[in-house]
Amino acid sequence: MLQTMRNSAQGIIAKVIVFFIILVFALWGVEGIVNIGSGETPVAEVGGVEILEPDIQRLIEQQKANLRRQFGEQFDENLFNDQLLRESALDQLIQQRVDAVQADRFGLYASTSVVDQAIVNIPAFQLDGRFNKEQFLSVLRMNGWTPLTFRASLGEDLKVNQAQQALTMTSIPTPYQTRLSAMLNGELRTVSYVEIRAQDLMDDIELSDEDVQTYYDDNSSRFQSPEQARVRYVGFDRAALAAAEEVSEDEIKAAYDDYLNELSAKEQRSSRHILVEVSDERSSEEALAKANELKAELDAGADFAELAQTSSDDIASGSSGGDLGYISHGTFVPEFETALFAMQQGDISEPVKTEFGYHIIQLLDVKASESDTFEQQHDELAEYIRNEKAGLRIAEQTQELSNLAFSSDSVDEIAAVLGLTVQESGLFTRDFGEGLAANDAVRQQAFAENLLLDRELSELVETEQGVYVFAVSEHEEPRTLPLEIVRQQVENLLKRDRASELADTIAAQIAAGEQESDAWTSVEVTYDQTTDLPREAQSRAFALQQGVVAVVDVQGGAAVVRVDDIQVDDLADLTVSAEEKGLLENRAARANIASYRKWAQDNIEIKRPGA
Repeated sequence: MLQTMRNSAQGIIAKVIVFFIILVFALWGVEGIVNIGSGETPVAEVGGVEILEPDIQRLIEQQKANLRRQFGEQFDENLFNDQLLRESALDQLIQQRVDAVQADRFGLYASTSVVDQAIVNIPAFQLDGRFNKEQFLSVLRMNGWTPLTFRASLGEDLKVNQAQQALTMTSIPTPYQTRLSAMLNGELRTVSYVEIRAQDLMDDIELSDEDVQTYYDDNSSRFQSPEQARVRYVGFDRAALAAAEEVSEDEIKAAYDDYLNELSAKEQRSSRHILVEVSDERSSEEALAKANELKAELDAGADFAELAQTSSDDIASGSSGGDLGYISHGTFVPEFETALFAMQQGDISEPVKTEFGYHIIQLLDVKASESDTFEQQHDELAEYIRNEKAGLRIAEQTQELSNLAFSSDSVDEIAAVLGLTVQESGLFTRDFGEGLAANDAVRQQAFAENLLLDRELSELVETEQGVYVFAVSEHEEPRTLPLEIVRQQVENLLKRDRASELADTIAAQIAAGEQESDAWTSVEVTYDQTTDLPREAQSRAFALQQGVVAVVDVQGGAAVVRVDDIQVDDLADLTVSAEEKGLLENRAARANIASYRKWAQDNIEIKRPGA
């Protein structure tokens, strides 16, 4: 066989193949061979337009960024299920593609000038009310866009908006529709009702042992213990590592200096200034000369605010006596700030040169945070340094722990290599645990099939306490709890069910006139008005004719409703306010958009091969 292969390798076809492989290696490297024919599989396809995994991941990151901005320091990524975010992102992208494909079918487009104007008018890209290119690029970078991809996306949005505006701007109700809507909304009904609450009947329900046993047997799946697991784990605990770290006095002193510098950076200073501008009409020497003249006037007792109003070239602050308000580090140009933060309260500076000209600065007030003494901060800074060192130790050890988790068969093997102690958690469920199992990622992995059935080690899990690898040491399937343990729960459920049935029976008897009730209540109500009448009963009352009685299931029991009177304004006499008409137009527009989107989805092929 080997000789046959050698002979075949001498042919012209084999030589062409070898040449092709050499060419691919030369141009693209080994990835060129590996990736031939292995294009990325689309997660979904809408009308021939593909949705790829990077599209979904970019939108997920945007969603998380929005959540971080919304919740600030309270944001916890573990609280947001990645699968739910992924499904939400995919559904959103599919809807966007449907809207875009349908807009293309309508022949809509957004010209380059329209896109440019839209970009210029977006507030996020503006500084001081005007478009700023650097701001534009900065915002795009933060959100993972390039100018070209953003322009393409914005153009697509503008096309989609054209299609939707065609619907919303033509959602104009007729005068008859507006009057009819006003008539229905203003319809006033007098409704009498009796509410029978199941809770009020539970004390009258008597149960036998046979009743309880039968209910328990028929509903055994409702009385099961939750699925539970226990894990053995090994890893690096941040608190333990921090406690073992040594901290020198020099390190604490350096940290205290950083603490003082941080407080200084937060210091705010109130000041006013007079600007003598350097311009085409005034040289730097002339500006300095004038600034020195103004400084001489101030030294002679001139009022700073009055002089700023008459002589400062900074029009914005000059009208208010040169007042600049409170500023912190990083607000103004370095030369100005260096002079300002070197001054004592009440001082007036010599002329300070900046790119704008010469400034004369007066320091009015200083707002500085009070600093603790070295002794007061000593222990807190030492603890901070220990935690920082522990964090570095964990970062150094994480890769080794991850490698061992991949290659080892047990946590005991990892512990032996790293000189660590294996620990064990308590039992926990899919939804709740303590200690290590309080982490959502730990609970998700612990109940995965590869850990439960194949007894594999977990992936590396990082928590606030440290980094760990674990294996399931005990697993309990859900099991039916003995009756003696859940008897009270069984009796409560059975009583509730029977009380609900009894409430329905009593309501039916009252409605049929077979039983009297002295608990009738009468209310006058419109359809949208809020009263003590249960909402389910109120909705049903507006579907009944006058004099008709009906039984309605309501939350916690049943109700009997009777319509005693119906008052309706004459349609011809009704006038509709502009506000009511606007609400009706908005309602019609939303309905039209929803209908349009449903129609578009039904008429565009949507595939989800990779979802």
